[in-house]
Amino acid sequence: MHLRHMAKGAPIGAASLTALAIVAVCALAFRLLLSSPGTAFLGQWPVSFIIVAYFLFSPAVAYGLYSLLFERHKTLGVAGLAIGLLTVLVVRESVILLDGLLLLPFWFLATMGLVKFLRWRGGRIPANTSEQNL
Repeated sequence: MHLRHMAKGAPIGAASLTALAIVAVCALAFRLLLSSPGTAFLGQWPVSFIIVAYFLFSPAVAYGLYSLLFERHKTLGVAGLAIGLLTVLVVRESVILLDGLLLLPFWFLATMGLVKFLRWRGGRIPANTSEQNL
């Protein structure tokens, strides 16, 4: 099965996988930029990577859980959650990301509301049809 076909069947899982991959890259960049001694001239740039990861991590985990529970293709949600777990286990500095999981029930409810809104909006006006023909 092609990845594009899977992403169409599980758009929330694809979003989760993408966001958690970005979190993993940001956490690794944060660790690499702080571990090398020649990066003192960068100033606050290394901190921006962990801030981006912090704001993306909790909603992405909620998307992954939603995909795992409600979408037909569960592969993308499982892959995203696995990347998130490996990021927290491997990159020592990413333990701070777990603080955001306290709000996981609220993120999960927001995800369910977003999906319901997108389905409602998608059902109102069919694609490639003008409103005059309705």
